[in-house]
Amino acid sequence: MKIKITLNGTDITRDIEPYLKSFSYEDVLSGETDSIDIELADRAHLFLSDWFPPLAATISVTLIKEKEQIFLGDFELDEISYAMPPSTIKIKANSCPQKSALRQVNQSRAWENCLLSQIAKDIAADADAQLIYQTEYDPKISRAEQGSQSAMNFLEKLCAKYFLSLKFTDNQLVIFETETLEKAETVATLTPENVTHFNARSTLSEIYKSCEVSYRHGKKSENFTATAQDKSKTAGKVLKINKKVESVAEAERLAKNELKQKNKDELKVDVEVRGDFIYSAGMTIQLVNFGVFDGKYLIEKAKHEVRRGYECRLELRKTLEGNYD
Repeated sequence: MKIKITLNGTDITRDIEPYLKSFSYEDVLSGETDSIDIELADRAHLFLSDWFPPLAATISVTLIKEKEQIFLGDFELDEISYAMPPSTIKIKANSCPQKSALRQVNQSRAWENCLLSQIAKDIAADADAQLIYQTEYDPKISRAEQGSQSAMNFLEKLCAKYFLSLKFTDNQLVIFETETLEKAETVATLTPENVTHFNARSTLSEIYKSCEVSYRHGKKSENFTATAQDKSKTAGKVLKINKKVESVAEAERLAKNELKQKNKDELKVDVEVRGDFIYSAGMTIQLVNFGVFDGKYLIEKAKHEVRRGYECRLELRKTLEGNYD
């Protein structure tokens, strides 16, 4: 495995290669920015003087494995730590720069009677980023106000309100439904033979069999009700929701999504496997010969680590595909 690294456009791969102790890249589905960590030995104390990297520098990384290579993107150096003995420097960088408009807290901004995609488009334009809106669901929002929070935090919360996910990567704002990802074909099958570590956990806490939505619309003088069921359960608690909806169709969507949101973490698995570029957040894999833990899983986080060798640490959750159709 070779790691190609540029700093502010200059290729420094050969310069730092003799000192590289470890490298990791964390690819997250949503809710966090992607990040890299680089650890370098510094016996000659080179990094305490001329080689000390500037904060806010742009680090670009490409992983090269035999005839394959993958460009991980551009990252802003936002944290440096130094320790001795032995003398070691650790560098952390993430995919969303501090200077980006997405992370700035500006004056309050508001939108009225606007589609979610338009709000996202405006925010992306302010940050000179590209919007990729990967879902047909585009709710019309009567009013949304950013207030005293960053544009990224505001948009994340707004998407979550409508059960959509948001990711920033390679200067792109991507809005999507995890349900679509869950339905995709699996990219790999894992068995106990090709897993170096396995840890699974199942919980009953805040897990429900069904969800009932009921809302009395004053202006329309109507009651909107709907019920969603988790078909995988024969018994369990009932989640009751009273939130504003404008129609029975909205109530049905709300019931289904509230139930899925509660139940999505019922079964989670962490695994360590031999490194491979196919493992990335948003992909699905199949677990086989793990008994009750067999099934299809969504990768929520993939950490690629290069130390003595190349391995991946995956955080998985079992897909809900088919349970709520």
